[in-house]
Amino acid sequence: MMVQSQEDLLSAANKLKQYKIKNTPQRQVILSYLMSSHAHPSIEMIFKYVRGNGFSVSLATVYNTLQLLIDHNLIIEIAADSGGHMRYDYIEAPHYHVICVNCNKIVDVFDDSYKQNEKEAVKKTGFQVFNSQYEVYGLCPECQRKLSASKEKKMNIDF
Repeated sequence: MMVQSQEDLLSAANKLKQYKIKNTPQRQVILSYLMSSHAHPSIEMIFKYVRGNGFSVSLATVYNTLQLLIDHNLIIEIAADSGGHMRYDYIEAPHYHVICVNCNKIVDVFDDSYKQNEKEAVKKTGFQVFNSQYEVYGLCPECQRKLSASKEKKMNIDF
């Protein structure tokens, strides 16, 4: 289990201060984890991480903290995994997600060209756009290999 460095915790504390969010140890460790993790964790993963780092926290506190961070546009919810669990991501740099429909792996793609769609939406609808998310769904290379190997194995059995 990853333990947050003092530098990561300080960075999270400064971000909470910048957004005028009351700084608590639980909020600090949750935000720090999301800022440094590329796992796009679920609430259950975040809860286990926080508890595993010695913090006494309820699942409700983790949920409420995540909602607060979403409300302040510090993090986003990503599409639910196959178990129906929402995943979370820190959004400092514009990026989109490529999501495997088989294993639920999520990969960040740091390319903000998708943001052009926001400008088009404003032109075509007159909406004031605050944010957008772009997600691409497919099969990751590992699942492609497994599927291919499975098909080959089945073909060999059929002959």
